[in-house]
Amino acid sequence: MKRKKKASRSPLPTSEQLFERLRGRTKANADAMDRNIENQCVREVTVMMCDSSGFTRRTHEYGILHFLAVMTDVYDRVEPIVIRHRGTVISRGADNLLAVFDSPAHGVDAAIATQRLLVKFNEGKKDRDQFQLCMGFHHGKVLHLKDSIFGDKVNIASKIGEDLASAEEILVTGEVAKKLPPRVKRSYARSVELGGKTFELHRVKY
Repeated sequence: MKRKKKASRSPLPTSEQLFERLRGRTKANADAMDRNIENQCVREVTVMMCDSSGFTRRTHEYGILHFLAVMTDVYDRVEPIVIRHRGTVISRGADNLLAVFDSPAHGVDAAIATQRLLVKFNEGKKDRDQFQLCMGFHHGKVLHLKDSIFGDKVNIASKIGEDLASAEEILVTGEVAKKLPPRVKRSYARSVELGGKTFELHRVKY
């Protein structure tokens, strides 16, 4: 008995292609268009936001170009780690790196590997040449495009990575923590309200 092949999804559109389609969205076609886009683009993923620590101070003291040179060196080392753990780097904008993974375990493994890499990277260097990352994670369905992602899960991960996590810290939501295997050590950190909803945050140990 032959197994039926799963129907393959259409290639993901770029942001510009999506926006061009949405320009033709009307009351009459909205439901059908939304279903079509959701079927093509909605994915369940683990979102990782990395944000540099001390951006303002370091750029004031050492200059923006020196900071960006160090950041580029670091992110060039981080991107292969993401790929190695079955992740995809979505963007490297400002001083952030945004990536998605197919599971919380792969995402957190990549984060741990990154933080351990930075410990070695910073060892023996002067302050001007060091680089620390704050990392935030959330999990759920997002609108996944070829060159970007959208959705509340992205916003939550970004808020955690950019505003709540400290230097060298990996913070994950309860949704991520409960999907991690026992080998990943973590502890409850605190609860916060984001967008009118309360989230438990857990600190990953490495």
